[in-house]
Amino acid sequence: MKPGDYLTAAQVLQILPVGKSTLYALVESGQLRHHRVAAVGSRRGRILVARADLAAYLESTRQTATRTPVRLDVDDLLAKVRSASKT
Repeated sequence: MKPGDYLTAAQVLQILPVGKSTLYALVESGQLRHHRVAAVGSRRGRILVARADLAAYLESTRQTATRTPVRLDVDDLLAKVRSASKT
């Protein structure tokens, strides 16, 4: 993988319509695969999420049949994951 294949927590939050605490809960529970890298001034390290892992998480949340409207368009979110600026 190349450096642009990873997203920071802030970049993930721009794609997923969830709050910071929800993102950290997904990471800590193991639902969203991630890497922690050492960062100056951080006790636990910086969270990096591979684009492929974010896409896999979104795919895992897809529901095929529901009677209530789904508020998220998973295909649109996956497109954002794939096209997010690679910084």
